[in-house]
Amino acid sequence: MDSFFGKLRLSSLMTLAVCATVALTVALQLALVNHFAVRQSREEAQLRLQQLSWQMRDSLNRVIEKAAGDARLLTELPSVRFARDADSARKVLESLQRTFPDYAWIGIAEVDGTVTASTGRMLEGANVSKRPWFTAGTRGVHASDYHPAVLLEKILPRKPDPWRFVDVSGPLLDEQGKPAGVLGLHLSWEWTRNHARKLLTPALREYGAEILVVRDDGTVMLGPDGLVEKKIDTASVRLAQKGMTGSMREVWPDGRAYLTGYSQTGDMLDNTSLRWSVLVRQTEDRAMEGAVDLQRRMLAWSALLTVLLIGAAALLARRLTRPMAALRRAIEQITAATDTGREPPPIPRVDGFLEAEMLSNTLRDLVRSETAHRKALQAMNESLEAAVAERTAELHDLLLRDVLTGLPNRRALLETLPEAMSRARRVGRPCALLFLDMDGFKSVNDNHGHEEGDELLRQFGERLLQGVRKTDMVARLAGDEFVVVLEMLADAVHAEDTARKLLVRLKEPFVLRTATVSVGASIGVALHRPADEPDLDAWLARADHAMYAVKRTGKNGVALAAAM
Repeated sequence: MDSFFGKLRLSSLMTLAVCATVALTVALQLALVNHFAVRQSREEAQLRLQQLSWQMRDSLNRVIEKAAGDARLLTELPSVRFARDADSARKVLESLQRTFPDYAWIGIAEVDGTVTASTGRMLEGANVSKRPWFTAGTRGVHASDYHPAVLLEKILPRKPDPWRFVDVSGPLLDEQGKPAGVLGLHLSWEWTRNHARKLLTPALREYGAEILVVRDDGTVMLGPDGLVEKKIDTASVRLAQKGMTGSMREVWPDGRAYLTGYSQTGDMLDNTSLRWSVLVRQTEDRAMEGAVDLQRRMLAWSALLTVLLIGAAALLARRLTRPMAALRRAIEQITAATDTGREPPPIPRVDGFLEAEMLSNTLRDLVRSETAHRKALQAMNESLEAAVAERTAELHDLLLRDVLTGLPNRRALLETLPEAMSRARRVGRPCALLFLDMDGFKSVNDNHGHEEGDELLRQFGERLLQGVRKTDMVARLAGDEFVVVLEMLADAVHAEDTARKLLVRLKEPFVLRTATVSVGASIGVALHRPADEPDLDAWLARADHAMYAVKRTGKNGVALAAAM
């Protein structure tokens, strides 16, 4: 990256700087717009949809409550309750229907389900005992959920939307308080469609806002044509069914993102109320059009500003680069003279602006002292390189040595083992790995202290060194674990004999500062033959497993690992 910028001209750098500044400014502006304008637009849209959901919910609740109140009123009216003939009862029912035309049908049925009086004489004489509203009405005032017209579909006048009802029914009692029949009101679903149209203003409809009323089983009772009487399962529906209200962003089954306000109607403990989920949704793109348009305008103005600033930067850079180009040519001549061993020419005095003149004077002084400084730096560099090499060698040796015993450590062992396997393949003679774990070390540490334990580890490592050839390697892994690498072996017996000799030597007492102790060792032997695959981890694992086999069989012994 440094070399890339080093090859650019000053004018290019200035242009890039202007572009970067404008880009950063635009990014910050867009971030502010997104944080404030976009966020506020989203919140306002969600709040508007949530308020529409509340308004629709409250309207639905009021209409159902009114229908339940009308049902209670009618069942208590003497002219209905104790009507002597169907005509007098029918007049009362039709009077209510004229007052509230959304009652598509109001009727009275006897206890056996036979309709005796109804508006427009519709269904009179028919038996409705199997209808849900009749059964529920015998037990008290009850609202039955949204359903299609069954008996009235062929009687009522045809219209573009199919007939759908919400029923409210209640019992009729005689003078002795015994059931004498059931009053039923069929509330046309058209009132809901009309109210939704009035609630959504033309502006909201133009921006794609839609009202959905969803039954408790997920069936859409009111909404877009493609969803009516189909089941949906969205996050907003699930939240509304839990009795929660609010608004959210969600992706609907059609794959589009919507902002959705949600709420629920009714009361779970009231039989005269119905629990519907009321959703008001609007596509996110339409809801956020204003904020997106603001972002587009900002980008357009920023692009125009970028063009103007780049032009100004190019003009300014041309004026600034002339004296700098002169200095560059002078420096190139000095460099060429220095490379060929000639006397460097003097730096010319450059006019144009104060900084360029000061720079030329400074460079002139630097050229005069450059030769002397170069020689001093060369001498210092040679001395520093020698010191660094010496310290590097010391650090490398420290990294490969165990601090306590002075033996090679795990790092040194892991560097040595691949070389040992390579030598075994070249010379055609096996090598072996002895994995030693001291037996009884913990008791020495516990009874005599850690200092005596450290002394025991040092002597233990020293005995291992004395018990093998100078060409063999003894390393300390960690704690009381040691490894011996034997090379140029004749066979497995050779390695096992060496291990047993070491075991005899290690069983001899160790004289510490304050006590004389005896410990043993469990030794696992793993042979690596010239033809074996050079798998370092497998070799170490076999030696380790052999050592633990000795531990399990009583310690202070030698075990030869199985061949690969």
